[in-house]
Amino acid sequence: MPRRATAGFTLVELLVVIAIIGILVGLLMPAVQAAREAARRAQCANNLKQIGLALNTYENTHRVFPPGRLGCDGMNYGPCNGATAKQRVGTSGFVMILPQLEQGNLYDSFDFSNGPWLTNADEQAAGSWISTNLSVGAQLPVFRCPSDSSDKTVQLAGHPVAVGSYALNMGSNGPSKKIDGDAVKVNNTGVFYYTVAMKRALIRDGMSNTFFVGETIAGHTADSLNRWTCGSRHLDSMRSTDNPLNSRPGIDGILLEIYGYKTNGAFGSQHPGSGHFVFGDGHVASIGENIDLATYRALSTRQGRGEVIVGTY
Repeated sequence: MPRRATAGFTLVELLVVIAIIGILVGLLMPAVQAAREAARRAQCANNLKQIGLALNTYENTHRVFPPGRLGCDGMNYGPCNGATAKQRVGTSGFVMILPQLEQGNLYDSFDFSNGPWLTNADEQAAGSWISTNLSVGAQLPVFRCPSDSSDKTVQLAGHPVAVGSYALNMGSNGPSKKIDGDAVKVNNTGVFYYTVAMKRALIRDGMSNTFFVGETIAGHTADSLNRWTCGSRHLDSMRSTDNPLNSRPGIDGILLEIYGYKTNGAFGSQHPGSGHFVFGDGHVASIGENIDLATYRALSTRQGRGEVIVGTY
C-alpha cells in the first residue's frame, strides 16, 4: 500500500512565521516598555507622596519640620557656633520621619548622639567617614524610585550603606556659592538645611508653591552620592535648584570641586525629560526639565515669586 504524505511546514513557511512573530514583538515592545515606565512613575510619585505626608505629620507633632541634616559639621558660626561633638552629627531629615513612615523600630535603632557620620580619628586623614549605626544599611522601598538604576548600596568602612532616590530641598543656593556655609548650609532659601528646623509660618509663599523633596540619580557615584541616612550639602539627601533639573552629575552646570569629587548638587530623574517633586501641601508634580530656570528656582524657595505648577498628580 502506498504511504500518505505527512503534512508539515516547509522551511520557507517557518521562516515567514518567525519573521511575523519578530515584527509583532517589535511592535509590542515599545508599548510594554511604556506601560512599565508608567507603572514605575506612578510608584515613584506614590513614594514621594508618602514622604510628603510623613513630613507634614512630623510637623503636626513637633510644630517644626525636621532639619535637612540633624547637626552641624566643622563650621563654628551662626547656629553652629560652640556646637559640641554630639551636635555635629550628619543624620538626615529622612531618618527623623521614620516613625511617620511606620518604621519606628528602625528609628529606635539609631544612636542620635553619635553618628551616623562622625569622623573616625584613625581615618580622618584619608577623609573616611565611619558609621556607628549599622542601620544605615537598611533599604526601604519608600526611599527608592523603581526607575532609579543606581546601585542599592555603597561600601563604607566595610559596611553596606543604603542608597536612596530622593533628596530634601535646600533651596536655590548651591555650588555657585562655593563653600559659603552660611548661604548654603545654615541659611539657604528653601526649607531643609543644616540643623535648622523650619516653622510652617516661615514658608510665606505657600506650601503648594514650594518643593519639599525631589528625585536624584547616580546615587552610588562620588559626584552624586545619595545615602538616605546622611545629610550633606549638594549630595546625601540634600540638593538645590542652583543648576537645572537633570544636569548630568559631575559634568553639567556649576560644579563644586572639593574632597576629590565634582558635584552640581542638582535634582535629577530617569523619567524621560522630567522629574518628580512633592510640594509642601503633599501634592506631587512632574516637572519638565526645560522649565524656565528662574521659575524652577522660585519653586524651591520659601519666599519665591513666579511659581507655575505643571503636570500635577
